[in-house]
Amino acid sequence: MILYLVRHAEAVELGTPGAASDFDRFLTPNGNAQTLAMAQAFARLKLPVDAVVSSPFVRAYQTATGLLSVWQPDVRPITHDTLAPEKLKPNKLSEFLGEVPGEFVVAVGHMPDLGTYAEWLLGTSAGAVPFAKAAVACIEFRADPAKASGRLRWFVSPEWVM
Repeated sequence: MILYLVRHAEAVELGTPGAASDFDRFLTPNGNAQTLAMAQAFARLKLPVDAVVSSPFVRAYQTATGLLSVWQPDVRPITHDTLAPEKLKPNKLSEFLGEVPGEFVVAVGHMPDLGTYAEWLLGTSAGAVPFAKAAVACIEFRADPAKASGRLRWFVSPEWVM
């Protein structure tokens, strides 16, 4: 399995009109541009994607749908609560991702949980995987994702694709 861990793109600040709660924070114009650049880079490099799983929070879901608008326009992301802020349960998330159809899965989430999950998968120390907004880590597994079973293939920040 190949797992692409994606931190959501740039979002508006809490309290911006229309974003009264953290759940409702939506992408900025720059966040939409980051998402499009990432999707186009995947397409240009012919990186396969079978499924996209997202946090249910608006900014992550918008990032996921923006990616899919380029890759698979008629497909919607799957949402999963363990990708939401402060909901990470690594074993539960890995079990779920292992059941998602396909070998190439994108998971869109939030910091610090996304970094913590990547560190758990790679068996590395805390703080070793600092995701910027719209950054992507590609982690390879011989089977389903599990603790310390992944190998980091590559990690890019949004500056690499914009």
